[in-house]
Formats: sequence, structure tokens, C-alpha cells
Amino acid sequence: MLRRPMPGSAGTAALPGRPALATSLRIAAAFALATALFLAPALWNGFPLVYYDSVDYVQLPFTGQMPIYRTAGYGLVTIAGRLAHSLWAVPLLQSALAAYVLYETLRRFLPQDAEAALVAVSSLLLLVTGLPWFTAEIMPDAFTGILVLAFAVLVCDDGQIGWGRRTALAATLALAIAVHSSHAAIAGGLLLSLFLVSLAAPGLWPGLHRRLRLPLLAFMIGLALAAGANAVVTGRVFLLQDNAVLTLGLFVQDGLAEKYLDHACGKPKPRLQLCAARHRLPHNANMFLWHDHDFDQLGGWTGMQGEARKIVRGAIKAYPLAYLWDSLQLTARQLVMLKTADGVAPMRYLIGDAIARHYPKEAAAFLAARQQRGTAFGWLNAIQAPILILASAALPILLWLAWRRRDPDGVLLMAILTLSLLGNAYVCGALSNPNDRYQSRIAWLAVLALVIAFGRWRRGDRPRPVPAPDFPRDRAP
Repeated sequence: MLRRPMPGSAGTAALPGRPALATSLRIAAAFALATALFLAPALWNGFPLVYYDSVDYVQLPFTGQMPIYRTAGYGLVTIAGRLAHSLWAVPLLQSALAAYVLYETLRRFLPQDAEAALVAVSSLLLLVTGLPWFTAEIMPDAFTGILVLAFAVLVCDDGQIGWGRRTALAATLALAIAVHSSHAAIAGGLLLSLFLVSLAAPGLWPGLHRRLRLPLLAFMIGLALAAGANAVVTGRVFLLQDNAVLTLGLFVQDGLAEKYLDHACGKPKPRLQLCAARHRLPHNANMFLWHDHDFDQLGGWTGMQGEARKIVRGAIKAYPLAYLWDSLQLTARQLVMLKTADGVAPMRYLIGDAIARHYPKEAAAFLAARQQRGTAFGWLNAIQAPILILASAALPILLWLAWRRRDPDGVLLMAILTLSLLGNAYVCGALSNPNDRYQSRIAWLAVLALVIAFGRWRRGDRPRPVPAPDFPRDRAP
């Protein structure tokens, strides 16, 4: 059985002798400063950052038009812009939620003076990670790390967090799950993994299965929110749009589609229109899906769905080992593909009309933003990318060190973070297509893990001296 090093972690608000008003003011000031730090790239830009997909999300609350191959869940966030008559409401909300969940994480795992740690850690994350570049952007990627931290705090709670805080964390988790289909996959994978651990080794974390109940409820609410948003937009209740076309693009890129077509096109069934173009397919998914003449001629995203399903299913059935090997390679590639500010490029041609139409008072600020003039971020990634890769590689080591130190909270946190980074790499790399921004949106958690591990080691955060039978008896130096 793992034993906890402390009877609870109420955070600085519970320290005796500190006036409640002074404590509340200090926490509010730290929260406001952390929010500003996470909003810093938008302030530097002079306008919220936008990506290629942002145009769909900006228009969604006004037009009710479903984004291609995505879902409407992020409309639950971008509607804040319409209600406030300003797109600034979106990055402000995302930055505030990131600051809140980070504060709750520090209260749980580094409870000594958590508000001071919040400012210091937020500053570090601004300097060496891409988190603020996501919280300041009109994209659901800001919620990937928020989801993981909210999940971790809820799972590691042993009854010390009050019902109000638990409700707020669960609501944040549900929203983070609803805004993107990949988030639902990551949360579902975490729930399943920890449930299997609770069955296979119930002595490691007694009552773990009970602590999964609230995250499970938040997961179900998140799925309901996503399905509800889709129903409002389309009139149909569903969780995911057909993504066979997206998978076909991945198969075109890795050559599996051409290999299958060479095998299948000489047979009477299935009759495939792509056979005639199989030897001139581009070896790049984005080129195929967005710029290929044959793809457009055969119907594009909507007209190719039926054929894409046939090719994807046929290729997996015909070459299961090749598909598995490709999936492992894509996952590994995604783990090391990360780049801060990926896609922060001039977007006047793509989203300018939408902003002028729906946010006319902010059109001038959008056109004057630094993003529209073009900015190179090579210097930033020369610093951040190596740090993020090394920190990610250190996660299994931190997990092992927490195990050696008999730190149950540390073990559970590092396990959740490690599983999250691996799960994100699989979902985005093997099921979609590796992209620099996909792993960058979550790799900042590895830097936070290093901070927490160092803080717990420096504080001497160890359990009671009775050794647990499932742990090695010797301690790490």
C-alpha cells in the first residue's frame, strides 16, 4: 500500500495566523498576474493569435456552420467572444482557466506558498514552453494541458479538496473534453488505464477506483456537451464526424494507400475511383487533402468519404502489421515533433473577412497585429524545443525516482503526465498526422513535472517511514 507523506494539502489559505482578507488578496493578485503572463503573446501581438482553423471557430457562433472533419464543441468557448462582442474574451478565458488549474495543481502537489509558486511557474512556462502561445490563440489546443492537470488533481484528491473546488475542477475538465475530439480520446485513455491499474494492483492506491468517479462523471458530461453542440449546429446528435478522409490522407503520406491500391485495383471489387490516380498521389497528407487536383475532382472532403472508408478498411485488413508498425513510427515521430508558435503567420487572406464581418470594431487591430506582418520564431524554438524534448524524455525517470522515494502522489502524477504525452502522440500522430503544434500543446506539462519533482524533493516530501511491500526497500540517494 502506498502511504501519503502528508495528512492533506489545503494550500496556503489554510495556514494558521494569516488574515483571510490578506490571503485572498494575495491569491487574487497572483492569479491575475499568471493570467496576464498566459495572455502575453496576444498582448505582444496586439490581437489574439489565429491559426488556419481559427476562421471556422470564429464564425461558428454566428453561422452555425460545422468545421470540416472537426466538431462544434469549441463553440462553447468562442461563443464568449460573441457574447462579449470581442474576440479578446476567448484568450482571456483560456488564460484564466490555465492559471486556475495550475494553481490547483500547485496547491495539491506543492502546497507551501502556492500563490508565489504560481507566478514563478507561470513565468517559467512563458519563457521555455509554448503554453502561452496556445492560451493566447483562438484554438482548442489551449485546453489539452488544462484537461490533464484537472484530471490529475481530481484523481489525486484524498478528500482534502472542498466540494466547491472539486466542482470547479470537474466543470473545467468537462469543458476541456468537449472542445476537441482528441481530448475525449486522451481523457478516456487515462480513465481506462487507471481503472485497469486499480484492478490489477489495488494495494498501490487504495480507493483509486472511487477517486475515478468524478473524473468519469466529468468525462460523460464532456461527451454530452460535445454531442449537444453538434446537435445544435447540425440537428443530429453525434460525437465525431467521419474521419476516414483524414485517415486516407495519412495512408497516402506513408505509402500504405498506394500499396493497397496496387493490390486492389486489378480486382473487380471494390471499384475505386482513386485507382487511376494512384501513381501520382503526393507523399504528403496536407498536399493531398488541401491541394491535390485528383482529390478535388473526386469530391473532396464530402464526396470522398465512401471511397476513403473502403480504402482505409481494406488497407488495414490487408496489411495489419504494416499499419501497426506505421502507427508506432508515427507516434514516435510525434513525440519529438514540436514547435512553439507553429502556424502563427499572416492570416489576413484567410480570416480577415470573417473578423471584419463579425467583429468590425476589431478589424483594424487585427490588420495591424504583428502576426499580419510576419514574424520568424526560429530563435524561440532554438531555445524551447530542446528543453521540451529533454523534459519529456525525463518523465519516465521522474516516475521511477518518485517510486524509489515512496512518494505515492508523485508516482500517480508522473504516471498521468507520462501517459498523457504518450496518448497525445498516438492520437495526433498515428490517428491524424504528425504536426509540430500537436505535441507542443502538451509538452509543457513535462517542464511543470520537473518543477514539481524538484520542489517535492527539496521539501523532503516523503511518506511515513513504514515501507510499502510493493516498493523496493532501498531509497534513492
